[in-house]
Amino acid sequence: MKLLSAALLALAAAAAVTATFLPFSELLIKLAPDQPQTAYVTTGWSTYFGATKDVHAPLFGIPIAAAAAATLAGIRWRKVAFAGAAALAGVAGMLFVYLLNAISFHKTGNIAIDPSLEAGFGNGIWVLIGATVLAFGAVVVHPDD
Repeated sequence: MKLLSAALLALAAAAAVTATFLPFSELLIKLAPDQPQTAYVTTGWSTYFGATKDVHAPLFGIPIAAAAAATLAGIRWRKVAFAGAAALAGVAGMLFVYLLNAISFHKTGNIAIDPSLEAGFGNGIWVLIGATVLAFGAVVVHPDD
C-alpha cells in the first residue's frame, strides 16, 4: 500500500503542477458589439486579455505549487499527505469560485459582453480537481506512520 500511495501522491503533485500551465478559464468576449472578439485566458501564472498580459491578475500557480510540494512530502508522512490534499482542495475551491465569478460576470453582460460568445472552464481546472481526488485517494491507502 505504501508504494501505491507514493505513486498516487507523486501523480497528484505532477498533475497539479501541470494544471498551472493549462488554461483555467477560456472566455471569448466582445466589449461592444462593433469590436472584435477577444480571448480572456487565465492560467496559474498569467492572465491574458487578447495579447495583453493582465499584470494585476492573481497567480494561482504559487499556492498550487506549494500544495503539490506538501503532497510530495506526504509520501513519507500520512498527516502531511492529508495536509497537501487539503491544500489542493482549498486552492481548487478558491480558483473554482474565482472562475465562476468571472464566467457569471461574462454571462450577465455587465460590460456589454456579447452573450452569444462562449465562456467556460478550461482544462486546467479539471486537471487540478483530478489531482485533488488522486491526493485524497492516496491518503486513504497511505499506511499509518
